[in-house]
This record gives sequence, C-alpha cells and structure tokens, in this order.
Amino acid sequence: MKRILLTGLGPATTEASVRSWLAGYGSVVGVDVVREGSAATPVAVVQMNISDGEAFFIISRISNYWHDGALVSARLLPH
Repeated sequence: MKRILLTGLGPATTEASVRSWLAGYGSVVGVDVVREGSAATPVAVVQMNISDGEAFFIISRISNYWHDGALVSARLLPH
C-alpha cells in the first residue's frame, strides 16, 4: 500500500474527483481530502494498492500537472 500526497488542488476538489482521476493509474483504496488550514487549497492523501515502481511512475506523471484549473504536485509519503 502506497500513500501519495497531492497538493495544489483546486477548491472544488472532492474525494470522488480525485478517485476518478487516479483510478486510471491503479487501484485506489482510499482518498482523504483535507481542507483544514485553507479550504481554498485542499490537499489529498491517496492510498493506492501499487508497487514502488508504479508509485514513482504516477508521481512523475501527475506532478506539475494542471488538473481542474490548478497546478498539482505529488509526493510519495513514507509508510
């Protein structure tokens, strides 16, 4: 199980929209969108059932990527 942190998301981001977006890259187990601190710029923690190689591939594909009008960054969280 890998956890990916997404930052730079737009204010309209929902768990369903993140799940739908990343489902094309692999099995999404869970999504938590955190709005505490700034509701206008939420962050998301995505749990995916993927390998290390798949995680690094996904991060390289979605970092500095425009999604729903916002420039998203992604990082692999330590276990």
